Amino acid sequence: MMEEHECFNDFQVKLIDIVNQNHQLGDPYSNRKIKQKIMRSLPNRFESKVTTLEENNDYKNMKPSEVIGRLLAYESRKASTTSPPKKQKSIALKTSKIEKEEDNSDEDVALIVKRFEKFLKLQKSGYSSRGNDFKKKTIFKNGEPN
Repeated sequence: MMEEHECFNDFQVKLIDIVNQNHQLGDPYSNRKIKQKIMRSLPNRFESKVTTLEENNDYKNMKPSEVIGRLLAYESRKASTTSPPKKQKSIALKTSKIEKEEDNSDEDVALIVKRFEKFLKLQKSGYSSRGNDFKKKTIFKNGEPN
């Protein structure tokens, strides 16, 4: 059953899934039965189109895809003629100093990265930075300096 708020395209996807599942189970629907299920499942907003299609002389010879195409076209035409253009609300936003703070934070991050790289460089070269004196570390191997 198609929901009142549901668009026909979503309903079509569900219908195709059901038809394919039945076909895989070995119980395929005939074109006549598919058309009947489509017409019975439509909400009241399609009532006039259903009546028009069923009274059409070619309805018995129509394929389900033709019925679906006509219903899709009907829904799109109806949606374009019945929905008035909605007024969009305009929103005024105030600017703030956040942009300047972000620029400062970028500079802060750059400074931290620069200092960290300098720290890593000193660590790799074997210097310790306790206080102002930089002493080269002595590395011992098997109890003797290397």
